[in-house]
Amino acid sequence: MSCDFVALVRRRPDVHAVADGLIAMGEQLGLRGGEPGPSLLYDAQGRLLVAIEPPVQVSVQSEIGRLLGPEFAARVAVPVWWVDVRAIADLPDAERVARRFAEALAHWTGGTFHPDGAPDVPALSWKAAEMAEPEAEPSGFPGGVIGG
Repeated sequence: MSCDFVALVRRRPDVHAVADGLIAMGEQLGLRGGEPGPSLLYDAQGRLLVAIEPPVQVSVQSEIGRLLGPEFAARVAVPVWWVDVRAIADLPDAERVARRFAEALAHWTGGTFHPDGAPDVPALSWKAAEMAEPEAEPSGFPGGVIGG
């Protein structure tokens, strides 16, 4: 069974930049794919470890509560960018890498991650903190926004 994390972040995340940062910090990973499809992280042997879905903006608090529970939703203010991070089952490092990615995403772009991230925190990247709020980009949802 796979292990899923959900990053809920303040700014539209640059998934490739965060993955590149993990690689620069010593993770032995390969990065493939990306929008419009998932970004994929592979180990040094070429095995798929983590699939990261493209970000989707969520602007309705009740949608977070419906999907992640009211207690977790109370910790997050909307709008946020929702990013699914899935570790592949039965690979030793997959869950660790997925958790590390979700933590890094929340750390640099502000926010938190489910199931056990810290409370909603501000962005620590000067670039993310100073960016103007981006317009929603096309995705699988009309207007690229859930509830917008």
